[in-house]
Amino acid sequence: MDNELGYELGTWVVTQIQSPDRPTQSTFSLLGREWDLLPEVFPPYTDPGPGLFASWVPYERGTRFLELGCGAGIAAVLAAQHGAARVLATDINPAAVENARRNAERHGVTDRFTALTSDLFDALDPDERLDTVFWNTPFIEAPANRPYAGHIERAVFDPGYGLVNRFFRDVVRHLAPDGRIYLGTSEAMGNPFKMLRAADEAGFEGKRLRTESVELPAADFGDSPVVEAHTDERGIVHMDFTLYEFRRR
Repeated sequence: MDNELGYELGTWVVTQIQSPDRPTQSTFSLLGREWDLLPEVFPPYTDPGPGLFASWVPYERGTRFLELGCGAGIAAVLAAQHGAARVLATDINPAAVENARRNAERHGVTDRFTALTSDLFDALDPDERLDTVFWNTPFIEAPANRPYAGHIERAVFDPGYGLVNRFFRDVVRHLAPDGRIYLGTSEAMGNPFKMLRAADEAGFEGKRLRTESVELPAADFGDSPVVEAHTDERGIVHMDFTLYEFRRR
């Protein structure tokens, strides 16, 4: 594990989401739309990342689109609304799959929308071909031997970046020759070096498509020496959310 700050912040996020004192919401607003949210699903309003990434992905009419680790299914619904011919939304969390189905129904796109419970690409038909694959990765690198304690942690942590490595090994079987991959991450909180290395080893080249900086008050994270070491003179921790694009070399 190379990024102590990312791991500290990821642990804080999980603690906040799972706190019994946290107010629960069955719906939320994002990107000018209303969305359903089930209790066992990562709340996309927790940080700016889900909204930014979903708004940055280039959606094209007539394409075959997959949102991996879909959660509430925001990007998958947007792809369908923008005219994708076939949309898949997959997640290892069955509650997230049901959540994505509900949001497809809420927004009237069920005619071209399929949601599947899947560990990465495992549930896809071997012959499934995709033009666009989007994944808001669990970009917080955890120790390689760290077990998951529930699906919220799966949405946040990637132990040893094993998921990212497996993603690039497996995506080649499903991506169309001219297909594109879009991965949401953070250069401050994640490990883009390991992500780019995994892509290169699998025959992909990547580039930073868009990024947005975020300033967070260090006091929000309590008395943390790790956070304090990354705090500027104004008491601010500088974060980012960054979308990478990958294509075959």
